[in-house]
Amino acid sequence: MTRTRIALISTTAIVSILGAALPAFAQAPAPAPMYAPAPGPATMMVPAPAPGTEVAVVPVAPVVMARPADDMTGSVGFGVGVGAGAATTSLITTDNTVAIKYWMSDAMAIVPRLTFSMTKTRVPPADAGPMAWQFNPEVLASFVLLKGASTRLAVGAGLGINLSKNIVSGTDTTFGINIPIELGVEHFFTRWFSMGIAMHDQFISYTKTGDAYTFGLSVNTLAYMGSLFFYTD
Repeated sequence: MTRTRIALISTTAIVSILGAALPAFAQAPAPAPMYAPAPGPATMMVPAPAPGTEVAVVPVAPVVMARPADDMTGSVGFGVGVGAGAATTSLITTDNTVAIKYWMSDAMAIVPRLTFSMTKTRVPPADAGPMAWQFNPEVLASFVLLKGASTRLAVGAGLGINLSKNIVSGTDTTFGINIPIELGVEHFFTRWFSMGIAMHDQFISYTKTGDAYTFGLSVNTLAYMGSLFFYTD
């Protein structure tokens, strides 16, 4: 009887102790893993701008396309007229004039021409004599019709003015207007050097001296046969 009572008391005590310990085991943290995982890359957080704060925008430069090697836009050429010379002296000769050619685009060029001359003679015994002068400005626009790898076919038209005075033959000033036309081929050996052949004609011309005037329409005046041009970039 006494042993049975002692066993019941001991069992009751063990059950009470286990009942009190179970909640503690349930709240205990999980054991740390044997191998801790490698830390991942840190995430950088950019704070949002404060209200009313302007965000600076970095301007982006526009992309400029490179100009093709055969594009003549912006080039300026200086040339001389070339023609056939006398067989006894030279086969080719220049006409002693300088021409200017400016390419506004790869398909159109502006060709200005300017002629100015002044002549004064001395009549003895006086020191001063009659003076003659001539002023002929002209501008021509040349348009490219066909363009090859190094050769261009162009046609042009323009406007010219003629002002002159010859005191020897009269005291009246001569005034004239002309419309030149041109058809030519220009071959580029390099970007800065070319040779061309063209027909330049005063298609319509009007000239007035005093009360007399002349008006003409022609297509048979060949101004020059060829040209040599040196271009800048």
